[in-house]
Amino acid sequence: MHYRIIFSVFLFLFLSSCNLSYFKKDLSQILGVEKKELKNIQNFNEWGGFQGDGYILEIYTLSEKAIQAFKNNPVKNLPDKQEEGKEWHKYNWSTFPIDSSYSNVFIMCLNYSGSSKKLTVKLNEIKRLIEKEGVYYSFYYRPDKEHPQNVELFILDVQNRKLYAIDQQL
Repeated sequence: MHYRIIFSVFLFLFLSSCNLSYFKKDLSQILGVEKKELKNIQNFNEWGGFQGDGYILEIYTLSEKAIQAFKNNPVKNLPDKQEEGKEWHKYNWSTFPIDSSYSNVFIMCLNYSGSSKKLTVKLNEIKRLIEKEGVYYSFYYRPDKEHPQNVELFILDVQNRKLYAIDQQL
């Protein structure tokens, strides 16, 4: 009987942790805004194997105050990303068009083909979005921009107050 209770508690904790936001704790530093100005609205994720292969897309709504704080910040730099045993590079916030020397980073993230039709629809929306004015992007990548194995891409649509955060791991 006790084993069933313990198993049920662990199962509940495991399943409830699966819906946690991957990016939320870091976004205030990434954007330079307060945490309370961010609201997670959608999560999409797919995992391909035991080695950590996977894809995460999180979409956030930002308050008007957060958008203004971002726009008024003269220095739009990503904080350095520290992770033991991994050397991350970064590309600070910029507006589109995309710097062509980083096209492999965008190809990796935006041309993902998984099994989720909803995710495919969202990625197509993002591809259309990056052609518009008032859209910013930034990212972390490793090991290099020609052959990225892990990318964290951020796309900010200031007009619609949406932030798209993508993590792609090969």
